[in-house]
Parts: sequence; C-alpha cells; structure tokens
Amino acid sequence: MGQRIAIVTDSTADFPKGVAEKLGINMMPVHVIVDGVEYLDGETITTRQLVERMRTGASVSTRPAAPGEYANLFESLLERYDRVLSFQLSTHLSECYESAKNALSLLHPDDAKRVDVFDTGTLSIGQAIYTIMAIRYLKSHGRIEGMKETLDASVAASVNNITVDKLTWLRKSGKMGALTAVVGKMLDIKPIIALRDGRLTLVNRVRGMSHALDEMAAYAGRVKGDGSQAWEVWVGHCDAEENAFYLRNRLAEALGKESRTIRVVEAGASISVKVGPGSCCWGMVPL
Repeated sequence: MGQRIAIVTDSTADFPKGVAEKLGINMMPVHVIVDGVEYLDGETITTRQLVERMRTGASVSTRPAAPGEYANLFESLLERYDRVLSFQLSTHLSECYESAKNALSLLHPDDAKRVDVFDTGTLSIGQAIYTIMAIRYLKSHGRIEGMKETLDASVAASVNNITVDKLTWLRKSGKMGALTAVVGKMLDIKPIIALRDGRLTLVNRVRGMSHALDEMAAYAGRVKGDGSQAWEVWVGHCDAEENAFYLRNRLAEALGKESRTIRVVEAGASISVKVGPGSCCWGMVPL
C-alpha cells in the first residue's frame, strides 16, 4: 500500500499495559467528571484515582471529546501521515463516533477525505481487540479496502460478557434501563450482560460473583465448538484483579488454552465510571 497510516481510538478501548504505545496507537481521552471537576482519562486522572473517589461516594460521569478535539488530533496526524483511521466505541453506548464524524466538517475538505471514522460496535477490551485486528489486517493485506467488512464479521461472531459487583453504576449510566431494577431487587444476584449488536443486554442472573464467573467460563466452553476455530481471548476488570485472574484460569480450562495466552487488562477510567469497582468482563473474537 505504501501509505503512512495513523491509528486513533478512544480511551474507552482498554489495552494491556504498554501495547497501545508499542503499536503507535493515538488515544483520544474521554472526559471524566468527578464531583463537577473535569479530567482527561489516562492523562489527568488514573483508574486508581477514580476508583478511590467512587468508593467514597463521589458523583462521576463522562462525556466524549468534542469535535474540535478530534479535529485538532486529526490535523496534527495528517501533517505526518497520509491517512488517519479512527476507531470509536459503539454508537449505542456513546457519542464518541458522532463527535469524531462531526470533526471532519472542521477540517479542510481535502484533509477530511484522508480520515476514516469507524463504529467498532463494541467497547473496552472488544474495542481494543478490533483496533489491533485492524492493524494486523493492514500489515497482512497492504490495503484498507475490505478491512471493515472483515472486522465487522469477526465482531458479529465474537462473544463479550460482563458482570458487575453492584448495579449502582450501570443504573446511573442509564445503559441498562429497567433491567437493572429487576435484578437489583434480588439479594446478591449478579447480572451477566452481553454486548449484542452494539447494545448491552441482560442474558443471565446468577447468585454470587464466583458463580457468575464460573457461568461465563462455562458459556465460553459451549461457544468454542469443536475447537477448530482459533480465538483471541481477553479478560478485563475494574479494581478486581483477583477475580480477573480466576476468570482467566477458568476460561483457559473451558477453552483448552494455556492461561498465559489470555490477556488480563485493567479497565480505564472512562469504562470504570459505567461499570464500577469489582466488575469483570471477557471477550473472545475469532481469528
């Protein structure tokens, strides 16, 4: 292809430590608001700092970067690259995609033609995997054409599940609607939530966190089929490292993989606001 291509994604994409930097991925920080004060995810506030504030009852929320912020980043990258590919989280979960698209109208028309904005239809570790698979596609095929169709097919066949310790944060984020109220009335019931067609959907309810993690691993085993399909498998967590490694080991058993091949990732501040401390998720995408 011969083109110099810059890769952009939102800070809602959760990568293993150091991976985004190694791959040269440019992160657009989501704004995190804590008790009325705005911070930039990963730049002026860390996940640890946010979680500490959440545990003490702080009011937290997020907002996407403004179109002007995306435009400034795109313009800066276009000075050094021929094309910019920007990978946003699901349009059903955030306005990041809309903001990035609106940024194109702020660019010179010739520059706007050199920027492609993608709705990944996913978030967190799923968004990170999508971005990495895009880089792999570009390296192996040497072209952009066909990339989105290939990646969207992988996302459609992927599995992404999450369970939360408390429904407080999901309820405040408004992403689960009345479903959280139904689960919330049941003592120690942990929801298992799937990402389907870019939306969060309640798929099961299990009593106790360990049982929820076991059920998610068992589901992975049912999905894997005859074992002929290779999968990329990641686990994510928000201040729940012990549970994340427990889930990783159970997934390894269910999928017949070595546990070291399953990456464990800490969720960033922008995702932690939505799911809250104690949450665990996992994703598997066909290779």
